[in-house]
Amino acid sequence: MRITDLLDLVKKLPSRDRGLFRRIFQVEETWGRFKIPEALKPWAKERFGSIGMVERQRIIKVINRVTLEAAFFNMLRSRRPLEVSRETPESLLEETGECFFCMPEKLTPEDVFGRIRGKHGITAANIARYEGWHSLVVFTRHNPLKYGREEVLDGLSLAFKWFKRVREADGKAVFPFLLWNCLWRSGASVVHGHLQIAVSRKAYPKVEYLRRCAARYKAKYRSNYFQDLFRVHERLGLAFKHGNVKVMASLTPVKEKEIVLLASRADARLFEALYRVFKVYRELGVSSFNLSLALPPMASVRGWQGFPALARMVDRGNLKEHTSDLGGMELYAASIVASDPFQLAEKLKTAF
Repeated sequence: MRITDLLDLVKKLPSRDRGLFRRIFQVEETWGRFKIPEALKPWAKERFGSIGMVERQRIIKVINRVTLEAAFFNMLRSRRPLEVSRETPESLLEETGECFFCMPEKLTPEDVFGRIRGKHGITAANIARYEGWHSLVVFTRHNPLKYGREEVLDGLSLAFKWFKRVREADGKAVFPFLLWNCLWRSGASVVHGHLQIAVSRKAYPKVEYLRRCAARYKAKYRSNYFQDLFRVHERLGLAFKHGNVKVMASLTPVKEKEIVLLASRADARLFEALYRVFKVYRELGVSSFNLSLALPPMASVRGWQGFPALARMVDRGNLKEHTSDLGGMELYAASIVASDPFQLAEKLKTAF
């Protein structure tokens, strides 16, 4: 199956599931038509394989009615020409002996309550913060693309120990948030692998917006938005369960190959699932990505009942490419996507 089959797949769903899909999603198919001049045809045929496919392009627009997240799919965009660097990424990933994170106890600050140490990493206070409680889990090994299962799980475990320590130090800081910006395409300023961890007194606006969307959905339909979202993806073959973790290849990815994980609680199974997604990414050739983990508050807060542990991972592109994967459309309109969530889902299923 492909994203271009989506409308036909929806028509074949049982009436209840079809209604649920249409409650959450809107799908539009549109065609881009133009003529290629003779002088350009040899290049276009070599690059894209077919002149006809270029002159008549099929675009699938998927919009989430609940959150207004949207993705416009055109598989042809994956073949467009991009400038690449001649420098090999491998040379940039090698340890230089000048990396501050290779000597974190000497060259990084520590939190007021000290450091937390794990088998494969250590915490460090972030020297340029965007939050009152904002620190790092610095992995022992320099190159993040070489991390194995134990390293990833240990890093996540350290993050949650830090969340608990912050809660003990500041009773008003209750909203934990985790990020992994892996390598420069993702916005990382340091090559050495590290997680960013923060705890705030109020939920971050984008997480709060999602909570409000889910609350409005429940008030209107008397149903859980996250459960319904998973059900729709599952019925289309885009999602499956791994214990208490729900894994989805998103129909409205923020960018390429976005994977969403939902869990009733953040525990060892969620950590294991995140590692398996990391492994799938490596098998797909993904080297730079963003991982976010939004969590329910660590104290009872009105309106947050039923909010899941919500992880999202997205591919940020080839390390050699000069062109940014984000443009004006992504910032101000909708996500433009070249990867196919149905193909991604099939790859994911082989890893669980």
